[in-house]
Amino acid sequence: MPGTLTDTWIIGSGEAPTAVTRDDVSITELAWEAVQPALAQAGTTLQQIEGAITASQDFWDGRTISSMSVNEVVGGTLGSEAKVASDACLALGYALSRIEDGDQHLNIVLAHAKESQGDAHTIELAAFDPYFERPLDPDETVVAAFQAQLLYAQGVFTPEHAARVVAAARARSTVLAAVTPEQVLESALTCDPLHELDRAPLVDAASALVISDGDTARRLQRTGVRLVAAASRTGAYWNQRSSTLHDAESAHAAALDALAVAGWQASELDAIEINAPYAHQHLMVGQALGLGDGEELVARFEGDGDGPTLNASGGWLAGSAGSVAGLHSVVAVLERLRASGGRALVHATSGLASQSHHVVLLEVTA
Repeated sequence: MPGTLTDTWIIGSGEAPTAVTRDDVSITELAWEAVQPALAQAGTTLQQIEGAITASQDFWDGRTISSMSVNEVVGGTLGSEAKVASDACLALGYALSRIEDGDQHLNIVLAHAKESQGDAHTIELAAFDPYFERPLDPDETVVAAFQAQLLYAQGVFTPEHAARVVAAARARSTVLAAVTPEQVLESALTCDPLHELDRAPLVDAASALVISDGDTARRLQRTGVRLVAAASRTGAYWNQRSSTLHDAESAHAAALDALAVAGWQASELDAIEINAPYAHQHLMVGQALGLGDGEELVARFEGDGDGPTLNASGGWLAGSAGSVAGLHSVVAVLERLRASGGRALVHATSGLASQSHHVVLLEVTA
């Protein structure tokens, strides 16, 4: 029923130290660095966890069933563990459904990626048709460049706008060095019109949440952030939407779905996070969410526009990884909501050319 309050709460969060390369830990150890503080903040132990939803990618981990690397550190041994090969905002929605239907009462959501240990071009090539497309040797950047060309051809956004989004994100980063828009535009051309700094650098990262139903949160005496709603929409494969590759209608639809469940209006949001691997995709999504066009939207990323600053955490462009980016933004938003209250929307993408869009809504009330 629209406007019905959930009784699902985020009661603990944790993150591993993020770096371009974490050669000092294995994937399992990296994940545990996120899970351990989340459990401590929630006031619980791994033995009490009833289920886990994890997010990771087989190709990036270099093994079939990538969640096998983290199964034991989320309590999945002889227990309940499921994996999504997508952004962890989808995993968070999955966990929300488990709590809300009473199947489980205390759950972990974990996302991990160790992007430093794989070759991006080889991994991304595997996403293409093996008979016709792979012989052309494409990767995600090639498709993103097609998308950016279509977006800029509309005349609303320019490469300079995207460069300013990158600079705003990097200025908030605790992982990456700050850059100017000019440095973005002067960085190496990867696939016209995209430059090297238009894309979020590959990093090693892991984030975790502990979520529970209301009775469990009260038993543990934890004041949590309410997980209000989640929604996901997936469009067609990139080559089947060539004329609409530059829109983000699925993001708009997912946001409307989630807001309808919550009974909220977009104008009531106090924090908004958008996560995508390329700067121009932030412009696409922001426009689709009705947050502005052209200079107006870019100003909101820079913190100078009307309404809440977009990506106050910096988001994916400030240093996160595939599968992890959405959950990283959720962790950042939790800190702000706990301090000042309010309502937040976190968005994330997955798939070539932002094929899938995932949205979660969070709230802290007085």
